[in-house]
Amino acid sequence: MKNPPILISVIGFFALLAGFGFLFYGLRVLGFDWFGLFGDLERYEGVGLWGWFAVLGGVAWILTAGGLWALQPWARTVAQVVAGISLFEAVLAFIQFPGSGLGFSMSLLPLVILWYLSSAEVKEAFGVADIPERI
Repeated sequence: MKNPPILISVIGFFALLAGFGFLFYGLRVLGFDWFGLFGDLERYEGVGLWGWFAVLGGVAWILTAGGLWALQPWARTVAQVVAGISLFEAVLAFIQFPGSGLGFSMSLLPLVILWYLSSAEVKEAFGVADIPERI
């Protein structure tokens, strides 16, 4: 198994952090009190459903991080979809907060990630593109 490009490793690391964050948050919302460390969580209606969504999202992010590190093509696709959704959120911020620069700043990282994941080097690493032979 070959090593992933360094920036793929970095993106995978941040995906893993997001996964653990969602997982721990979801478990906390579901009532796991971390052995009494944080005290009791107030009871709200419908919190359990959102807790399960957070747990499932956390597991999905952890699997995606592993997929990125293992150079699985589906993980690259997941990263591109999430970056595309983030870019759409940036467009909404352009509309909601005109002239503030918030939408522009929100669009920078998703654009860089989409550009990087579409580069020939990354496509070759994930095995999704045939590189033409040089003569």
